[in-house]
Amino acid sequence: MIEVSNIINPEFIDAIEFREQPYFIKFTQYPGFRVKVNPKGRISFITYGRIHFGGNPRTITHGTPKNLTIDKALDKHFHCLKLLQKGFDPNLIKKSKSKQFTTSMNFFNVAEYFIKDKIAKKEYSYDFAKHSSKYLLNNKLKYFHKINISQISEEKIKDWYNQEKTTPAARHNALRLMSSVFSYAGTKNIIEKSFNPTSSIFNSGLSYRPKSKDTQLGLDNELPKFIYQMWDPLNINKVDRLSRNAIYLMLITGIKKSDVLNMKWDQITGKSYILIEKKNYKQMLPITPSIELLLKDIKDHQNKNKHLIGNEYLFFNIKTGKPINNLRKTLVKYSKDLEWIVYPEAIRKTFAKVCDYSSIPREHFYQLLGIKKAYNPYQSYPDNRDDINQLKRSLINVQENIDKAAPMLIPGQLTKITDFIF
Repeated sequence: MIEVSNIINPEFIDAIEFREQPYFIKFTQYPGFRVKVNPKGRISFITYGRIHFGGNPRTITHGTPKNLTIDKALDKHFHCLKLLQKGFDPNLIKKSKSKQFTTSMNFFNVAEYFIKDKIAKKEYSYDFAKHSSKYLLNNKLKYFHKINISQISEEKIKDWYNQEKTTPAARHNALRLMSSVFSYAGTKNIIEKSFNPTSSIFNSGLSYRPKSKDTQLGLDNELPKFIYQMWDPLNINKVDRLSRNAIYLMLITGIKKSDVLNMKWDQITGKSYILIEKKNYKQMLPITPSIELLLKDIKDHQNKNKHLIGNEYLFFNIKTGKPINNLRKTLVKYSKDLEWIVYPEAIRKTFAKVCDYSSIPREHFYQLLGIKKAYNPYQSYPDNRDDINQLKRSLINVQENIDKAAPMLIPGQLTKITDFIF
């Protein structure tokens, strides 16, 4: 027997009548949501629906008013409706033993459940979960989205792995995520616990091994090749101008990537210095002739593109107006003549290496790299002209040595990288 009601609230539930035979109450505003009333006084919230709106109807029990509020019961009801629309049987999912459930779970769905589970357990931060979902899952692992997770073979993974060879670090991170998803699926009985086809990549030694943190560009061989690709006289690399300028600024200053990409115009004090505020101190970077030319180039770029004028950031995505957040594709292009992919920290370490080679005062070394030391006069007196000028001379010395590594210089005529790229 089924009765119909247009009201559902705690008072209505408390007033339900118990009869000799079980009966159901359905609600006009919530199709498929019902209350089952048993003769022994048990009331249950249920969802009644069909998979893909066809086949035999399913009855999914959510709980009783003793352990479930009406709002939570409705939440479970709406979740069940979504599963039914996707072709999943909620009862079989809960039991984790249905062949139908296993064969209908594509990799993308399982991966999304995995990431949500990590968020719920607070094992993934918001930023890392967003990166895993938006970039690794939706971008790098798109190849597997519609494939049943139990049908992903070692051969498919190797094919994908070879296709993603231009971004080895991102490919490696995506493979690690994929391995975790297989482990998660095993714990949920979606696949056999021993089934993890990614292991062959890791065990065979084919997987990318991130470069040592000590890796830097060789000054005699690798740095000249990197500078030449940055110049790119024939424009083969098709690199965005602002991305190139950001990498050039990193190379000639040693500033961290995050500090460069988030740099704003209000940090620049005339032609004197750029102020970078750290958590516990302030880093002051003198504006040298090379930096001055770079800033002028950015301004000229904005003046030629009127819609760019007024942006508070120096290096931003032209489409969104927000700071550039990834230089990976550009660095891959600039590394084409090398045996490894240059990453931002390698550029910073290369700058530090040139600083050592240039024999500048040690306190200048720490200041230019933004390393806080017990004694650092510049962090307390950023407007001290003598200190700024001394630091500026040291930075010019370092930049001149970087210029000397450029393979396209013409002695006595074109002696700096800026003579070519600006």
